[in-house]
Order: sequence, then C-alpha cells, then structure tokens
Amino acid sequence: MANELLKQKESSRLPLLDADFETKLLASQLVSEVRKSPDHVSFTLTGYGVIEFAKAMQLYALEEQNAAKLEASNSLFPDANDSLIPKTEVMKGLKVSHTTLWKWQVSGYLIPVKVGKRVYYKREDIERITKK
Repeated sequence: MANELLKQKESSRLPLLDADFETKLLASQLVSEVRKSPDHVSFTLTGYGVIEFAKAMQLYALEEQNAAKLEASNSLFPDANDSLIPKTEVMKGLKVSHTTLWKWQVSGYLIPVKVGKRVYYKREDIERITKK
C-alpha cells in the first residue's frame, strides 16, 4: 500500500511534456518576452523550469564551445587567439617556400609584419588567401 502511494506521488511529479518540447516552449516564451520589451524582461519560472532553463543554457554553451573548437581545428592555424602568425607557421600551413612568400610580398598579395628581426603575417590576410 505504501509503495503504491509512493509511486503515485512520484508519477504526479513527472512533467507532462517531454524535456525537449518543454525546453523549446520555454525558449520561445523567453524570446517573445524579449521582443515585447527589449529594455526590461521579466518572467516567472517554476523550480523545475529553472532547472530545465539552466540545463538548456548549459547545453547551448557547450554546443557553442564545441563549434568554436571544431572551427579552430579545421583552421590551418589552430591558435585563433593570435592575430599575428610567424613566418615558419605560414610556410608550413600554406605549404609554400621563402621564395613564394617573398614574391607575394613584392606583388602586394601578402604583406608581412616585421617586429624587430622577426617576420609575421596577419591572420586576416592568411584567411583571405585561403578562402579564395
């Protein structure tokens, strides 16, 4: 008898909607509230809603992080934080020689940045070349 009451109590706590649908519903309600008044947003969540919202935000953050890692791993130069890439890395990444880089410099196709005696190339310039 006690087990049956416990099972009934637990089944009454279960959500009526599956988690994916509830997450989508919560997100759509949030978006509609933001669109109504972009300066001030106020919404009310149940305890379960707060937990699901936190899970959805965590999942979103992990997906964004994984997408950024995937993009960086697909890049010729994985350290995306550096805006200047050393000449040796450019030669390895583009599979070109010193002579080719010199010809590109003379023609204005790829201009190096010199810091002291070291030669670097701008990441934007390298990405521009590789996307052509």
